[in-house]
Amino acid sequence: MRVGRIGGVPVKLNPLALPMIALAALLGNGRELAVLGASALLHELGHVGAARLLRVRVIEMELMPVGGAARLDNVWKMRPGQLAGVALAGPLVNLMIALCCAALPDGPWRSGASLAARLNLTLCLFNLLPALPLDGGRVLCGLLGRRMTPAAAVRVGVRLGIAAACALLARAAFGLTRGQLNLAPVAAALFMLLAAPAELMNAGAASIASLMDRREELAREQVMPVRLLAVTPETDLRAAMSALRPRQVHLFLRVDGNGQAFIPEEAMWRALVAGDAQTVGEVTGAITEKALKSL
Repeated sequence: MRVGRIGGVPVKLNPLALPMIALAALLGNGRELAVLGASALLHELGHVGAARLLRVRVIEMELMPVGGAARLDNVWKMRPGQLAGVALAGPLVNLMIALCCAALPDGPWRSGASLAARLNLTLCLFNLLPALPLDGGRVLCGLLGRRMTPAAAVRVGVRLGIAAACALLARAAFGLTRGQLNLAPVAAALFMLLAAPAELMNAGAASIASLMDRREELAREQVMPVRLLAVTPETDLRAAMSALRPRQVHLFLRVDGNGQAFIPEEAMWRALVAGDAQTVGEVTGAITEKALKSL
């Protein structure tokens, strides 16, 4: 549900937010929820500010009382340093708020400042967990993306996120057996579980876009490493393309009894997208046929 814009960025309210707010008010936790919601908003604004400094476009912000998400333009095509800078800006804002509140002198505001310090420190530490869709999970996926495709890295992050969500639900259930009803871990767990399918879908699309967009990436980076991959004519085309990695230019070396031949990555992509070939041998056959026709 769209609720407005902040700094030109559309702001959306998660559907879980309204029932949570109503339930918290009934249970007398409205004060805590208000502080948590304000802290989550400042957290997301930290992401937006860092993204603008690093020239990354923010599509929208989604808020809920226990957290939120800033959707960035093609997050998995960003450099690991960019991704880490944007991801860690949110927890850094919460840490700064916690330190400032803890440093305030005694006064009538002491109770509210202590609450804000505690909740912001909790938000900071929680978001640093290496699990998607948390900020620590984004940093982890950026590091893993150096050795695997974005989609594979996100699958690792999502599995860790599901494990963390299950731990939160178990913690809430344990508290309930002792007569303690804590909505925050339940809402956080639901948010992580609901985000998992979207993370996988977005990462799969970004992985393909990143691998197909080599020319634009090379023009931007100026220099990129070249990775050589050996294949045979019988190698399945999809299996060969699944070995590609982000931020590298690939060159395929076809090895068979007739000798060796280099196949450019772009030719493999065109064959895969067009559906003209199933194996590497069919790709080289199509290239040879096209060359003979041009004579």
